[in-house]
Order: sequence, then structure tokens, then C-alpha cells
Amino acid sequence: MRKAAIIGPALLLAAAGGAFAAAGGDAAPKPGLGAALLRTAKVPSQRYEFTVRITKGAMPLVLRVRGQQSAETISVRLKMSELKMQDGTKVAGSNSAALLLGPFLYERAPSGVVLLGKARWLRLHVADLSPGSAALKAVHALTPAPLLRVVGEAQMTQAGPGAGLYRGTVAYDNPLVRSSLARLTGGTEFRGLRISAYVGRDGLIHRLLLTGRTADRASTLSLSARLFAFGRPVHVKPPPPGTFIDDKLVHLST
Repeated sequence: MRKAAIIGPALLLAAAGGAFAAAGGDAAPKPGLGAALLRTAKVPSQRYEFTVRITKGAMPLVLRVRGQQSAETISVRLKMSELKMQDGTKVAGSNSAALLLGPFLYERAPSGVVLLGKARWLRLHVADLSPGSAALKAVHALTPAPLLRVVGEAQMTQAGPGAGLYRGTVAYDNPLVRSSLARLTGGTEFRGLRISAYVGRDGLIHRLLLTGRTADRASTLSLSARLFAFGRPVHVKPPPPGTFIDDKLVHLST
């Protein structure tokens, strides 16, 4: 049996043919963006939503990511929009998911794909994966951390005295920026990157917006992120028995 492919935005983009409001809180006055960036990167848990819209001509391709994260858990769901080609052909959208929970990493196959019988999930043993494994990199790329790294590389200024909004630019050819955005953009390189960040009253970054275009100006990028529920418990359940197959059994059957 062939091992299931790693689930991630790049896979979904290929299959398809291949984003500010005030935040609550009653804390002290907002710190600067640098302090907010450090504080946000260290929160013990959070929930988040990303919307990645890549438009070429009149053909928008939209990837939506919803997730929650704690020190040892990452739960993320992805939804790719339907794509309408120039000739009118429609490519169906796709859903997938990943869950890093304790000693296991679960990957759910894209909608319409069944691994074996009723199994939709592949269970991997984290202990068998190297820290630099593609599977672990893929799931960590679907958290706020890569976008926060992009903020750290940006040149940004405050919109006004006491404002929580910061705007600026970031170099597209910065290696850290490239690697941080690669999976969310399907590997497409966007230039003229402009970024905005909103710091809430609690001193944490709540919203991000990144825009850009390809070198030929044929495609545009709009990536929005919302971070919320900081410090709240993360409650997830693993897929029930019978809905996943174990990676070790896959190896035994090959």
C-alpha cells in the first residue's frame, strides 16, 4: 500500500490547479510592536484563522485555515475553494486536516480520498520522525509562528500616536520570509509585500494582513490572519478507532 502524501496547502493548491477590527482586553496601554511580537510568540495557547486568496485574472483561489495550538498540540483544518478555470471548467474544492496530539501526528486525506475502507486518517508516530521531517514542518507551517517571523523581518511604523495599527513592507527575497510563506502560498513567490499588524489592548498581535503580487503582476496575494482566545485551554480528541490507519501497519503491508 502506498503511504499517504503529507497534507498541506501546497498539496491542495496543486490539486486545484495551481485577509482590522479592535480586539478586546482591559490590560495596560499597548506596548510597541516589538514587545507585542515577543509576547504573542510566547503565549501558551491560542486559536487562529487564516484566509489566503491568490487571484490570477478573474480566477481566485482561496485557502481557509482554522486551528488551535498549545505547547504540545496543534489542530488545524483546511478548506480550499472551488476553482473556475478560464474555459468554464470547475475544479472542486477540497478539505483536509492535521492533528499533532501527544505521541501521534494524524493527517486526514483530502475530501474524496479514502486511504483504506472507512479510514480517512493516517497516524504517524512522532518518535519515528526527525525534527526536520516534512510531516512536522507541514503542520508547524500552519500555525501563526511563520507569519510572526515575517512581522519580525518587516520595516513597520505605527499608524498614529497610541494606535494599535502598524504598517510597513517586508523584503520578498529575505530567505526567512520566503521559507515562512512558502507553504501558505503553494511555493509561489510574491513581491511588493506590504504588511499590517494590529496590537490589542492586551499587548498581543490580534490581526495581520499581507498583500503582494507576482513579478509579472499576473497574480495577487491577500493573506489575512486573526489570532484570538489566547491562553484558553485547547481541547481536541483523536480520530476514533476505525477511522485511521497506523503508519507502522502501512510499512508492514508494503
